[in-house]
Amino acid sequence: EVDNNMKLTVTADPAPATINTSTTLKATASSATSTIANVKFYVGNVLLKSVSAEPFEATYRPTEKGTYDVTAIATDADGKQSKIVKYALKVNNKRTAYKGVVSIPGIIQAENFDKGGEGFTFHDSDTEDQGDADYRTDAEGIDIVKGNGGNVLGYTAVGEWHEYSINVKEPGRYSCEATVSSGATGSGFSIGLVKEGKVTILSRVSVPQTGNSNWDTYKVVKSTFNANLEEGEQILRITIPGANCNIDKIELKCILSTDIDEVNAAEQ
Repeated sequence: EVDNNMKLTVTADPAPATINTSTTLKATASSATSTIANVKFYVGNVLLKSVSAEPFEATYRPTEKGTYDVTAIATDADGKQSKIVKYALKVNNKRTAYKGVVSIPGIIQAENFDKGGEGFTFHDSDTEDQGDADYRTDAEGIDIVKGNGGNVLGYTAVGEWHEYSINVKEPGRYSCEATVSSGATGSGFSIGLVKEGKVTILSRVSVPQTGNSNWDTYKVVKSTFNANLEEGEQILRITIPGANCNIDKIELKCILSTDIDEVNAAEQ
């Protein structure tokens, strides 16, 4: 017997999940007339676990990238069941720096964004590969084009982003020198740091029209970060608020080391 008034919700943490890494499925269940006797978790219609006491949790370790159909059903002490609740668990590849973690100060090649997958280490507005560069087999529709003697990000659209694993060796205030091109006006990008799912913008960079309807002319545009970089490994994100800029590379230079500040303060 189904009790339509029984409440059941399912969440996962972390979500999205990562292949070969455990995620915890958690159900919150309640009944106005009885206690909850158990909650059953299924993945792809296969029973994962039946839990008979709170917290109603099950550990799942996906082995392949994709979206998994998770379902759950609760049963109360009177034998009544809840409606079946469905949860779509997205599973990403493990984040991997494409050609190694970039040491900062240093140069970030824009086409070398982290491996991991759409919505995890990058976001592209469509699945079509509009570039002409046969550079990455894992690109998943990312638009990499030939330019400036090598490979660059191209066909950029508003809202797209790419992430890079960096290791800041010298903490402090940084400047940015980006090699870019645009055949249109209004292009640009922002640079930010990603921490616990939140992005803190460090700089907004306007890209001028370097050629009229032509993206072959590259120039260097400069900006200064509005906050210091801390020492250690971090995730840097490039986001596109102004479409149609090609990005070749971004050089980050330390213009004021906090290590020096700390030494001077100690000497005083």
